[in-house]
Amino acid sequence: MENSNKSRINDIFPILLFLVFTLSALGIVMVSVQIYQKILKQSEDSYDMEIAVAYVTEKFRSHDSLGSIDATEFSGTDALILTDQVIDQTFVTLIYSYDGYLRELYVEKELLPECNGESGTKILEMDGFEVKKPSDSLFHLKFTDRSGKTMDTCLSTRSKEVTADEV
Repeated sequence: MENSNKSRINDIFPILLFLVFTLSALGIVMVSVQIYQKILKQSEDSYDMEIAVAYVTEKFRSHDSLGSIDATEFSGTDALILTDQVIDQTFVTLIYSYDGYLRELYVEKELLPECNGESGTKILEMDGFEVKKPSDSLFHLKFTDRSGKTMDTCLSTRSKEVTADEV
């Protein structure tokens, strides 16, 4: 009788050991998948924010000429306004946040009063975009994503007024 009990224990022990190993491995895989998904989500959020900062910075740099960049308000929100003179017409580009998106609106200056927040093209999901102008040449931009994370950047115009002596 003792032999048969030992035989059963000897038969069941490897099965129980295999079950414990399998459940442990499954648990580790499930925890790893959750960690991976969390890291991926954080990476995507950070990437979107970096893309928004890079996009606005490039627009800012491409319009860096005297008097063509300013901070304004559009549809109840902060906006960066970039002005272009094409032959005898003035066009403005507005970059602002509206209805959960960073948006861009390019329009003739005379038609700007007819536009609203919906008029702009959606660029990226963004909960907020703030523009402050601490000095004539310095702009402080603050981006806020859907999760409430923020990223700040400061941009400075490099253009200056050219005097007759410098020409």
